[in-house]
Amino acid sequence: MRMRRAGSTFGRRLIIENNKNGAQRPAQGAPRGAQGSGGPRRNKKKKMTAGRVLGAIMRFIASCLCVCIILGSVAAVAVSLYVVKETQGDSDLLDLTQLELAYTTIIYSQQINDQGQPEWVEYQRLQSPEENRIWKPLNEISPYIQHAFVAVEDENFYTHPGFSFKRTVLAAINEVFRKLTGSYLTGSQLGASTIEQQLIKNITGEDESSGIEGYARKVKEIFRAIALDNRFSKEEILEAYLNTIGLTGNTAGVEAGANQYFGKSAADVTIAEAASIAAITKNPSRFNPYTNPEEHLKRRDDIILFMQQQGYITQAEAEAAWATPLNLVEKTTDENAAVQTDYSWFTDQVISEVIDDLVAENPLGRENWDRKAASDYLYNGGLRIYATVDTEVQTALENVWLEGKYWESMPIENYDDPNNPDDTPRTITTQAAGVVINYKGELCGVVGGLGQKTENRGFNRGTEMERQVGSTMKGVAAYPLGIDMDLINYSSVLMDDYFPISDGKGGTRTDWPSNWSGRYSHSMTTVYEALKQSLNTVAVRVGDMVTPRTMFEFARDTLGITTLDENSDVDLAPMVLGATTTGLSPYELAGAYMMYGDGGRMTSLHSYTSVRDYQGNEILEKDIVTTQAIGEDTAYIMNRLLHSVLFDAGGTARGIHPDANIMDSIGKTGTTNDNKDVWFVGLTPKYVMATWYGYDENEPMDDYNNYYIYKNKGSQKGHPGASAFAEVMDTVQADDEIVTWDMPETVEKGAFCTISGDIPTDGCPRGTGYYKVGVTRGVCAGIHATDPAA
Repeated sequence: MRMRRAGSTFGRRLIIENNKNGAQRPAQGAPRGAQGSGGPRRNKKKKMTAGRVLGAIMRFIASCLCVCIILGSVAAVAVSLYVVKETQGDSDLLDLTQLELAYTTIIYSQQINDQGQPEWVEYQRLQSPEENRIWKPLNEISPYIQHAFVAVEDENFYTHPGFSFKRTVLAAINEVFRKLTGSYLTGSQLGASTIEQQLIKNITGEDESSGIEGYARKVKEIFRAIALDNRFSKEEILEAYLNTIGLTGNTAGVEAGANQYFGKSAADVTIAEAASIAAITKNPSRFNPYTNPEEHLKRRDDIILFMQQQGYITQAEAEAAWATPLNLVEKTTDENAAVQTDYSWFTDQVISEVIDDLVAENPLGRENWDRKAASDYLYNGGLRIYATVDTEVQTALENVWLEGKYWESMPIENYDDPNNPDDTPRTITTQAAGVVINYKGELCGVVGGLGQKTENRGFNRGTEMERQVGSTMKGVAAYPLGIDMDLINYSSVLMDDYFPISDGKGGTRTDWPSNWSGRYSHSMTTVYEALKQSLNTVAVRVGDMVTPRTMFEFARDTLGITTLDENSDVDLAPMVLGATTTGLSPYELAGAYMMYGDGGRMTSLHSYTSVRDYQGNEILEKDIVTTQAIGEDTAYIMNRLLHSVLFDAGGTARGIHPDANIMDSIGKTGTTNDNKDVWFVGLTPKYVMATWYGYDENEPMDDYNNYYIYKNKGSQKGHPGASAFAEVMDTVQADDEIVTWDMPETVEKGAFCTISGDIPTDGCPRGTGYYKVGVTRGVCAGIHATDPAA
């Protein structure tokens, strides 16, 4: 046996040569190399060499395939790990029932419909700085819109599993061809994204389109689309898609689009309008119907064709839609309107109140919850705010304050604020504010300044301003508590003279409090006369009987006045004459007087009743509390005392009241020192209205008494606040059913001597008063010539 080594592609092998009989071949005859070239051995060698080459090639190919399989497996594992890592939070992110997107918040007001039933109607939409979006369920979106988007964006939407293999492969080949040749194989880029994939992009905001990031996003998007399709129905996916698409500007979703472009709901659009909305989303700038109507119409008509070709509409419907012109809604502005901004004064207030309550309650239970987070949620959360605004009242207020005829501007030129070293000389003028509430504690209307409103959420004097309220404070605590505690009655008499207080030098002041007239009568005066004429002297004596502490706690704890200072306001001047440290807003003052029109009850003030999200889930429910602040009998007696201010001789606003043939009314005036603030609170059986007038800079209105002489209803010369009250109430109550204040059984009418305040006898000048049943009253023994109040 002879052995020899032979080369091999992958190693070396041992060759053993035997004869055909199995015996070892003897080394005989001619050497191998001397054999003929055409012999059998040469052919065999050639065949063996060819076989070895072919085997080597096959082994190389097999090896390459193995390497490719291994690399492919590694790549698949890497992609899988990447997708798992990148989509680990998708169960929450892609939860279509809890989309964290920007939805338009809407404020609703309650109106009476043609059938006489109350219904909630849209009052104001809050414009988000991010997006204007209104979520609508699929059954409230026209089928034309649904079909238009499916026809142009994803015709196999209802049959594919979330992505289209065919479209994805063709798009990939098209991109590779562009990389190699510089141009697309099909002439333009192919869109492979299904509606599921577009929805994912809308939700996540991920939009990388080039390089490795673009390919990675596409892979992740496909996996997400498949998962989305397995988790939700096609109807749920389409609903989410139609509510999240981007349109022109900050408009998003088909409902906001239908509102903006055609002035209607997405439920009511025509075929042509549906195709127009679907035409925009591919390229909102290029296909903007306002700026590029020709380009827009071309794409709209293509979509109508797709709808017809896919069987969604007939040929006749398509032709009618093609013939429809582009009828867009044009936004116009009334240059003479009272409100030149997006929001009314009422809207400003309800926004502030809802944000305050969101911050306080944190209804979503979020961490790092602050005012900014609450504000973002308000504007972008798609909330539905059920507000208390009475649109008729709000409009009446806006019109009166726009005209401004009751308030003299009294300009002060070259005014330089002494408390602001950076202030520059300027001209300042007076301002005014007013609020109207009802006896449910609801804010019905508010105006925060004179003239046109030119700023969203600017300073709202009606609800945010805090100023001393002057003599209107007498009706907040001193007089009502004096009657309620049986310390005084309608005609009790007290001295109209200075009230002895320390002068700080060991003596007694003889000039406090001063009356607005600057005089004392130095005689006993009835409560009726003192309140009607707003005498400070009598009111201070009543407050002293009640005690400052009792008045303070009543105002703070029962009436809910939030601005009182424990350290400085427990005194006669703050609690009787309104010289509080901070002051009140017209809103709070109106709330304090509410008890006189509602049987002694006070209901917490509010501008909304509830807030819900776009799906109807409750976010906030206003906690509305009604308190019996004073007795029903006390409230009615105070009501009649306040009636004298408007109707009786000597009343500080006599003759300036709403039409008495329509509705009864009562009121109280108030001024602070040097006429820095002029107040009025007026009530009818339906509403309470408070007004303020003065300079923002808290300067004296030196010319006030030259302009106003407290008479002539509707005249610029009448009391400004009372005049505004009369006009607003005459406007809003003109067609209302008459409502009256009925005297409770615990109150009785009775005559009184206008000098002594007791039960009159022969010769006494007489007046008619209102008293608690069973109250003990003295009998007048004097003989009097005349009634000084006549």
